Amino acid sequence: MAIVTMNRLLQNPSGPYSAYFARRDLTIQNLTQRFLQMQKEKKEFKLEIFSDKGDYIFYFKIPSETYEKLYYDVVLMFTPINAQSKSDLTLNNYSVNLFSNAPNFLFTYAYVYNKDGIIIDFLKDKISEQALNEAPKVRNPIQSYGFEKSVYFALLYIKMNRLHTKSAINFKSAKLDKNKLIKAIGTTDEKLKEYNRAKANAKTAKDNQKSKKKPVAKTPKTSYNGKAKMATKGLKGKVQQTSRAKKKVSTKANPALTMKKDMSIRKKKK
Repeated sequence: MAIVTMNRLLQNPSGPYSAYFARRDLTIQNLTQRFLQMQKEKKEFKLEIFSDKGDYIFYFKIPSETYEKLYYDVVLMFTPINAQSKSDLTLNNYSVNLFSNAPNFLFTYAYVYNKDGIIIDFLKDKISEQALNEAPKVRNPIQSYGFEKSVYFALLYIKMNRLHTKSAINFKSAKLDKNKLIKAIGTTDEKLKEYNRAKANAKTAKDNQKSKKKPVAKTPKTSYNGKAKMATKGLKGKVQQTSRAKKKVSTKANPALTMKKDMSIRKKKK
């Protein structure tokens, strides 16, 4: 069984002789900045601490960076490597066993951690058999220990809040109820479905927002309403023209009426 410490997982998960993460300083910087941004946005990190026969168990609900109301279950179990580490004031020399139901943990690191005995034994049933037994040929072909985001954020939270000191832990910890903890944690399959739903809902909301921004199409002039309006306008114009023409005809002199008027005037003079 491999032994990894908190400091190793935070600084160089793949080991001191690995060249795979040659630029791990950039990865560490990126993850730290993202963690601090989540703290700035007040994304809630839910945590319960338990003690069990010298071991310390940290149960986190780590919020998703992208999707609201989506949390990943992360469990870190710290076990003393030897008698000396057991008497230490911190967890720096404790070995770490872990669990996460985040999709990246499932598809990238579950197989490697299981093979090396790093996954918490009583939580293995929460991980799909396929992930535990099939090597991640695409996601992690060299089977290295990498910077798994949900686990890394949990470890950063511990470090930045000085929860790796036993004085702080003993003040906050409770006795472990293993069955209760197991029931509280979702399986990787359940969490994957929840993740896919959140992703689909976010896409639907984005598409709806785009459709609202589109301008309302104007009624084309070739529509029925347009033709009727044009026809009415044309008819009104013709009526006005006819009325003006009649007026002009009535104002012209009528020879017959003029002659009759002259004759009546002459009779009156006689």
